[in-house]
Amino acid sequence: MDIDSNTILATLRDEVELQDAELAAQFYILEDYYERKLWYQLSEVLKNDIYKNENSKSIRLRLFDRFILSFSEKINQLQLCEFLVLSLNDNSSITPQESLEYLTNLKERIHKLGEKKSHSSGDEDINDFEIIQSLIYLDNIIAKVKLELGFIDEVSNIIDSNENKIDNLTSTVDLRVNSSYYYIKSQFMKYKGDFNSFYHNCLLFLSYIPNLNELNNKELIVKDIAISGILGDKIYNFGEIIMHEIFQYLNNEWLKELVLSLNSGNLKKFEELINNDKEIKQLPDNINKIDFLKQKVCIMAFIELVFNKPTNNRCIKYEEILSNIPILNNEYREIEKLVMKSLSLKLIKGTINQVNKEVEITWMQPRTMTIEQITSMRDKMEIWKEKVSSLSDYMGNNGSELLV
Repeated sequence: MDIDSNTILATLRDEVELQDAELAAQFYILEDYYERKLWYQLSEVLKNDIYKNENSKSIRLRLFDRFILSFSEKINQLQLCEFLVLSLNDNSSITPQESLEYLTNLKERIHKLGEKKSHSSGDEDINDFEIIQSLIYLDNIIAKVKLELGFIDEVSNIIDSNENKIDNLTSTVDLRVNSSYYYIKSQFMKYKGDFNSFYHNCLLFLSYIPNLNELNNKELIVKDIAISGILGDKIYNFGEIIMHEIFQYLNNEWLKELVLSLNSGNLKKFEELINNDKEIKQLPDNINKIDFLKQKVCIMAFIELVFNKPTNNRCIKYEEILSNIPILNNEYREIEKLVMKSLSLKLIKGTINQVNKEVEITWMQPRTMTIEQITSMRDKMEIWKEKVSSLSDYMGNNGSELLV
């Protein structure tokens, strides 16, 4: 083992030994694997036993800088990138500018390795899939830092470029590449104030997180998703976020109840929540959003009414709509505006019959159902099953008479 690597491992081992003897013992394993050139096993110990140990946070960047980089070409390049990202995330003394320098230097190192591998195989462009993914991943992290620094145009260019690169990849893309892409895209949309795009990209980000326990800022993320869903003018189903594991980390009960009341079209609960002057201040530009939220809950209540109708009988009278949505103030004109808005949002397809004062729904947008909605559908299926069984029994007992 070379002197520099031996020295840094011994120094870091001594530094953590008093705090965590088990962690310190892992450094002897690192020394052993390094001497025997067991690079994969070395990488696994770093990933599972060093970087997942909370007590290693203070030494991670030095470990990366003075030890891991010495054999950087021997291990998976995407894992190498993740080691640096974890080292930077857990070091409060590093400024965004310094983080950007670390990331840029590693990107240059990996790019040179990619060029060397490609040239040896006779290609001018980088063709190593592992290298390509690593560079995309690093660009996503670089964009995150640049967003903190206010380099908005550069962030936008990176997002657009990486979208094309990911779309053009022919093999299965690593979860870390996808999750880092959708994370920076969602944060960029948050910066722009685009509630709809933030909501959808955040859900995509969560879909690429294999273990939610490894996500540090769960409470903030789910709060932002809830607010964006409430204020998004194209979001009329919260089933995906309600059914997601992260929803349990929404510790703001007012926000949670508002999401649930909107999703179910619960007008009474919605009115109670929206009249809470203290809590409503959590929503950006809340004063100008009240009318929008009232329209939104009316649409959700109408969609819930349609959803609960049998698929073969979705002809709804104006009077039934008014009885379910009294906030419309008994005005037929308001009903027609509500239905037309639902049609324009492509939540439903159907026709308005002003003569008969009824609405016929021929299709409704598929939606992610909550447990309560699934239970309701199960109950409907049970009723349907009983009717079919009753008809079957009747046909069995009286079939001969019917045929005669």
